[in-house]
Amino acid sequence: NEDGTKVEYRVWNPFRSKLASAILGGLDNVWIVPGAKVLYLGAASGTTVSHVSDIIGPEGVVYAVEFSHRSGRDLVNMAKKRTNIIPIIEDARHPAKYRMLVGMVDVIFSDVAQPDQARILALNASYFLKNEGHFVISIKVCPV
Repeated sequence: NEDGTKVEYRVWNPFRSKLASAILGGLDNVWIVPGAKVLYLGAASGTTVSHVSDIIGPEGVVYAVEFSHRSGRDLVNMAKKRTNIIPIIEDARHPAKYRMLVGMVDVIFSDVAQPDQARILALNASYFLKNEGHFVISIKVCPV
């Protein structure tokens, strides 16, 4: 950049990221903006989380919840390079277990692909979503 800061361009593949696909598909507001506090349920290895991290910038924070220890290991390693990501290796069904780690958030992005995913989202919202907050839920459906 002209001011000496480093600029990095990365591919955000909509075939690998539901959030990227939704944005490319025309979803006009996901409420993930610079400075936002985001609770990301179903963070996996953190690829999409890293892009959310870029969007929210240094003033924002992503609380990234992932239950799988294998994916969680990658998430933790990625978060070492990004100070605005807080990895949480825990089951999203039990937000009481990580309530001390997560502050109130502006938006919840839920990608847990569980039969009770709406209940999981609602439970997390009751703990962490600010008044007037928003959520985005990724629902797995069978093609018709």
